Amino acid sequence: MKPSPVKSTIDFGQDGLQHGFLKLPHSHDESAYGSVMIPISMAKNGEGPTALLTGGNHGDEYEGPIALFDLARTIDPRQIRGRVILVPAMNYPAFQAGKRTSPIDSGNMNRSFPGNPEGSITEKITDYFQRTLLPLAEWVLDLHSGGKTLDFLPFCAAHRLEDKQQEQRCAEAMRAFNAPYSMMLLEIDSVGMYDTAAEAMGKVFITTELGGKGTATAETVSIAKRGILNFLIHAGILEGSPELRS
Repeated sequence: MKPSPVKSTIDFGQDGLQHGFLKLPHSHDESAYGSVMIPISMAKNGEGPTALLTGGNHGDEYEGPIALFDLARTIDPRQIRGRVILVPAMNYPAFQAGKRTSPIDSGNMNRSFPGNPEGSITEKITDYFQRTLLPLAEWVLDLHSGGKTLDFLPFCAAHRLEDKQQEQRCAEAMRAFNAPYSMMLLEIDSVGMYDTAAEAMGKVFITTELGGKGTATAETVSIAKRGILNFLIHAGILEGSPELRS
């Protein structure tokens, strides 16, 4: 398979805090030599586990991007052990447009894995996650909400898996996130999902649905922020005890 056309401006092996972009060339009417620039941040401090935290898989779901852009601003690498990779808006074209799918190619990122380095814009992005970012991490959290068409009670979920030991590790991470509700899901249509790609690699993967209606509230953003820190504590990247809901 050909190499990915996506290039990262950050060095995944370097200690400290870095902010940059995943740069994907994209020639269009407004810029013949343009690029899709997907924000990425990383905090690293020595050896230890790696967590990959993502939001904006669908562009009209806002709790994940809000919480992760804030974490990128506030995280202190001196307070962690290992590495935290933050991609607050995976499908950045969709996020910019406030749409579930990409305005460039109508791609639904959560049905586009494993991707294709010679495919559409969305497939090129998912290919980079499949072959570059997911292999770096042992712990994966993908933050979703209901978008414009759904409204959920806020919950964290793990999936029923054939590997019951992996399922147990995911369930423990789900409980540590400590959302108002927790749910074990059996996906009936898992083809092409980010979830499926991560779980097939043996990762600890959990996800959320935190409200919806194409908006966000102080309460649901607070659930996301607290859950992220709890997840990192559970993964052994942050010290401390998980913060429980009052």
